[in-house]
Amino acid sequence: MQIYNTLTREKEEFKSITPNEVKMYVCGVTVYMAPHLGHARTYVGYDVIKSYFEYLGYKVFYVRNITDAGSIVGDADQGDDKIQLKANEMNVHPMELIDMNIRAMWYYLDSLRCARPNISPRATGHIVEIIEAVKQMIDNGYAYELDGDVYLDVTKIKDYGILSGNTLDALNAGARIEVKEGKHSPYDFTVWKKAQDKSVLRWNSPWGEGYPGWHIECSVMSTKYLGKTFDIHGGGRDLAFPHHENEIAQSKALGCDCPANYWVHTGMLLAEDGQKMSKSKGNFVTIEEAMQRFGARSLRWFFVSSHYRSPVKFGENVIKASDAGLERIDNFIFNLKNNAGTNYNIQLKVYLDNFIKCFETEMNDDFNTPNAVAGLFDFIKEANPIISEHNYNDQNKYEILAFMEKINGIFKCFDTLQDKKEDDRESKVKALIDERNKYRQEKNWAKADEIKQQILNLGAEIMDNKDGTTSFKLNN
Repeated sequence: MQIYNTLTREKEEFKSITPNEVKMYVCGVTVYMAPHLGHARTYVGYDVIKSYFEYLGYKVFYVRNITDAGSIVGDADQGDDKIQLKANEMNVHPMELIDMNIRAMWYYLDSLRCARPNISPRATGHIVEIIEAVKQMIDNGYAYELDGDVYLDVTKIKDYGILSGNTLDALNAGARIEVKEGKHSPYDFTVWKKAQDKSVLRWNSPWGEGYPGWHIECSVMSTKYLGKTFDIHGGGRDLAFPHHENEIAQSKALGCDCPANYWVHTGMLLAEDGQKMSKSKGNFVTIEEAMQRFGARSLRWFFVSSHYRSPVKFGENVIKASDAGLERIDNFIFNLKNNAGTNYNIQLKVYLDNFIKCFETEMNDDFNTPNAVAGLFDFIKEANPIISEHNYNDQNKYEILAFMEKINGIFKCFDTLQDKKEDDRESKVKALIDERNKYRQEKNWAKADEIKQQILNLGAEIMDNKDGTTSFKLNN
C-alpha cells in the first residue's frame, strides 16, 4: 500500500508502527463558527481513509481534536482568540458559542455519514498538560517568556521548514512582518498567549493569566492519546504551514524528532470557476446551504469521487454530473436484485473478480477513489448486458451485492443496497416540526421544548437553520 507523505513529497509504502493497527490524528474544527463546506470535504476524505484501512483489516484508532480556545486572529503576536471575538460580536458567552457550534459540527458530519473518532479531545480540557509542555520547552532552552507571552525560538529548530518548504531563509526573502520588540526572530510563534483584558477564556499559568497557542494544543493532545510518534497526522492542505510545521518544531523542542511518520493533507475546496471560496468574493457556500440544495448523500458521493489530495471545484453543474453517476449505480443495484435467472454466469464472476482486483489496486495507490469509482462503472458497463438478459442467478447476485456492501462501508452512498423499510416516523417528525415552529413563532418556548423532546424520543435529530426552517435526520 502506497501513501503520499507531505514530509518526503513522495508516495511511500505504508508500514504501521504496530502491526495491523493504525494510529491517526486529524486536526479538527475551530468552533468559533459552524463547520463549513471545506471541513466537510476534509473529514469525508479522512473517513474514507479510515474506512479503507478497516477494509484491509487494520484496527484504526482515530483522534480528531476540537479547538475551543487559542486560535488567534492575525499573526503570532497580535489579535485575540477568535472564539472570544465572535462571542462578543454575538453577545453570547464563549462557552455557549462553543457548545452551539459543536452540536452543529456533529449534526452535519453525522449527516454526511462520517464515523465519529474514537476520541474528540477539546483544548480546554488539556490546559494542565499544555502548561507542562510549555514549561518543558523553556527548560530545554527552546522557548522564552516576553511580557506574559511565551514564544518558541524557531532559530533553534534544526531543519525548520522541512514539511512545508518555508525555511527561515525562504521566509526572510519574502514579505516582512511587523516584529514585536524583544522577540528573538520575527517568526517565533506563541505557545502561550497573555489574555486580553476582556478575555473570558483564560487560565492561570507561571507567566500570568492567558490561554494556549493554537499549535501547542495539537502537539499535546495528539501525543497524549497516540504516543510520542504515531502513524498518520492529517489535516487540510492549508494547515501544512504554519500549523503542522510548528507542531514538528514543538515536537523537537520537547525531545522528539517528529510526531508522525506520514503527514497527509487534503486538497482545497474551490468555487466552480476555480477560485478559492471566500465570503469577500461572494462565492462562499455554507455546509447548511449545500445540504439543503443537494442533500447529504449527494455531497458525500461528490467528495468521495474526488481524490482526497486534489483541489475540488464545487458547484451545481459538477454536483449534477456526480449525481448522474450515483443514479447509474442505484439503477444497477435495483436491476441486479430484481432480474436474476436460474443459471450461474461464469463470465459475470470474472468481471467481478477483475473489478475487485482493480478496486484494491487503485485504493492501495494512495486511496485513489476516482480510479476505483471508474473501475466500478467499467464493471457495471460489462455486467449490464448480462443482467438485462436475466442471464445470471442468485449466487451471482449475492456475490456482487456482498462486495458492493464491503465497498459501501467506505463510500457509504449506496442506499439501494438495503431494502427500504417503511418508516412512519418521518411523517410524524414533520408534523411535530410544524407544530414546534408554530410555538416558536408565538415565543412559547416551553411548549416548543416539549415538542422537541417528542421529536428526540422518536429517534430524530433536528437542526434549526438560519432561514427559519428546521432540518431533521432519522437515526437507525
